[in-house]
Amino acid sequence: MPSTLLESVRASLTRAARYNPGDVVAPAAVLWTDADDQWRLVVEQLRTLMPELLTLGEYDAATRTGPAIWLRCVIEPTVRVGTFTNLAWPADTVPVIYMPGVSRQTLRAVEECPDALKPVVELQYRGTVWTQKNGKDWTIRAFLVSDDGGLNLHVAEDKLTLQAMEGALAQLAVTPVARLRSKRLEAEDFDRLMIGDTPRDLLLWLSNPEGTRGQWDEGKWSAFRNRCRQDYGFDPETDGEIVGGEKLGQRKDAWCGVWERFAESPALYPGIPDLLRRAKPRGTLIFEKDPWPDENDSMENVLRAALVAIGSMRPAEARRRLEQLEAEHGPRRKWVWARLGLCPLANALEHLAMLAKRTGTMLGGDSADAMAKLYAEGGYLADDGAVRAMACMKTAEDTAAVQTAVRCVYLPWLEDTARHFQNCVAAKALPTVAQQEGIAAEAGDCILFADGLRFDIGQRFAAMVRERQFEVSAGWRWAALPTVTATAKPAVSPVSGRLRGGHLGADFCVEIADSGEGMDIDRFRRLLSTTGYQVLGPVESGDARSTNARGWTEYGEFDKLGHHIQGKLAARIEDQLELLLERVQGLLEAGWKRVRVVTDHGWLLVPGGMPKVQLPKYLAESRWSRCASIKDSSHVEVPVTGWSWNPQERFAYAPGVHCFVAGEEYAHGGVSLQECLVPVLTFSSTGGPASAVVTVREVQWVGMRCRVSVEPATQRLLADLRTKPNVPNSSITEPKTLDTDGKTALLVADDSLEGTMASLVIVDASGRVVCKVATTVGGEK
Repeated sequence: MPSTLLESVRASLTRAARYNPGDVVAPAAVLWTDADDQWRLVVEQLRTLMPELLTLGEYDAATRTGPAIWLRCVIEPTVRVGTFTNLAWPADTVPVIYMPGVSRQTLRAVEECPDALKPVVELQYRGTVWTQKNGKDWTIRAFLVSDDGGLNLHVAEDKLTLQAMEGALAQLAVTPVARLRSKRLEAEDFDRLMIGDTPRDLLLWLSNPEGTRGQWDEGKWSAFRNRCRQDYGFDPETDGEIVGGEKLGQRKDAWCGVWERFAESPALYPGIPDLLRRAKPRGTLIFEKDPWPDENDSMENVLRAALVAIGSMRPAEARRRLEQLEAEHGPRRKWVWARLGLCPLANALEHLAMLAKRTGTMLGGDSADAMAKLYAEGGYLADDGAVRAMACMKTAEDTAAVQTAVRCVYLPWLEDTARHFQNCVAAKALPTVAQQEGIAAEAGDCILFADGLRFDIGQRFAAMVRERQFEVSAGWRWAALPTVTATAKPAVSPVSGRLRGGHLGADFCVEIADSGEGMDIDRFRRLLSTTGYQVLGPVESGDARSTNARGWTEYGEFDKLGHHIQGKLAARIEDQLELLLERVQGLLEAGWKRVRVVTDHGWLLVPGGMPKVQLPKYLAESRWSRCASIKDSSHVEVPVTGWSWNPQERFAYAPGVHCFVAGEEYAHGGVSLQECLVPVLTFSSTGGPASAVVTVREVQWVGMRCRVSVEPATQRLLADLRTKPNVPNSSITEPKTLDTDGKTALLVADDSLEGTMASLVIVDASGRVVCKVATTVGGEK
């Protein structure tokens, strides 16, 4: 978690650039508008942490600053790589353009926009703008106090406090947020930050001696030397940074406090790890290894070699070895170097140890349902451990080492578990589509289909949503067989009762019962519409207020990414879950009472690829990774079972975790718990029981004042205008209590919001939104 204002702003900018590649292209840039130049000092400090941070202004290559036309050129990868070789950032990173003296309102008024800005105006449409949820620019105070995207601090609003806050911004940016919590911050608190902070100054100097010295005048440098000599027995000028680095690493006496300050926010001092590597005493016995990054580097190298060696061990021996390695290297996850991303193998080892523990015994159970119960109660943590371990890696050699260890202990367990499950299914088939309870929505519910949301990933998602204070109900069901989208997606839709299974064709598709037409996406959506469901696009919210409103929407790219990038899917799961969470939250904020997340199938993910089993092409109408449609007269040497839509139709599936295609790390379509047991998750906003039904009778705009009338005139109701219905912090007015006639008037003071869409919400005494309507600020023109 970010520990300072500086790190929090960086994390917020990164979140603003997040996107779902299946729905939209990557933003061209994140625009950071700052009409009052409040953030300039923060930007100067961020430049060392964000190579992708550019600034609008007079050209200065050293600070990555330039005019709009220059910025417009350098954000294009093909132009930057070939022409501006001094500008470099990771290929998947979205550039950020800081725009001092420019407001979002200026950008939006395209025709009145100054000519000098026009080259970047279109980026607000191809990119995104870093703003609060209510659409306003982030100010320093807003970021400090906001509980929705900010730091949720308590800051006084008086003029003296605001002046002191801006004056202390450079120091405030690097002050640990933990020191600012649990009190009301006033002018005195910010003034105190301006008083000499020798530990911070010492760390800044150690991190960048020349740069820091160049920023200080002779008076400050002399005072700094005096404090260092008196407090730390060290003279920066005569002793130099190498001696200072040695003392910092040794952590003796007063230097222990300096180390603790460094450990609070190590990313703020990027030069210190290299300094400690150069300053470490040679020829001296080191009793405490954690302050020295080269000791951590050496232990990472040892661990890498140990993980590679596990590949030649038997599974039981490999599990014991992983337990030993966890005891040796696990403590490094608490070292400061882990926070800087320098302990990836130690981080992966936590998940490898869980994998070793969970794969120690084969998953039991004498039936498919019994195995499912054991798996849902904890067996899925083996899959979770394998995926999380694979997600920790950044370099090729680390990835190879972790994948070797995962494959050694995971693949045998996976194979044994799958074969046991297949034996259970052979003894008693999984329920057909007709034998399972259908998926349907009650009035006010929206069904969200997430393709390939495997059970363990679903549990991780449910935990994430609970942390955001939503209510979660988690269950499971059996996927339709074979576990491919064409078969399994219709089975978890509200129109499954209007479909049937005819002849099992090469594409495993179902038919519309009334017409006998094969299912495709257009017919599927028409069926949903005629069944009474609003079919929503990936960014649409629908009309949750309409009578008997029911919704269907689709989101997430787990399956698509798995097929495309195979084993690299593990590293993308967390981002996909964050995007899915935003979608669920958006639907609830739009007024849907509940969002029910369903999926079609799970999948197998085996680093290094799954073993291949032979199935001659001439025996099959179609042959997929883990299943095949066999010809009527064919006899195959692999298992067969009935199609869930029509059990008389048979298909073949690969035994264990084998594949019909060589080299597949990601696959589905077969019969395993990981593919067949799927989560069903229901999410709702926390809130009390429903009160009397309240409806908005009238919304009338007179200038920027909104007159509201509701019925019935229930006591203790508030009216508010928000950009996000369920987010109080997105209010654009001062909420007011409705009078005894159910009326009030709301004033929007910010003229720049005229013409924008907002939600008029009626809120009860508990803070729950009981009614909402969409409206245009200022009224329709």
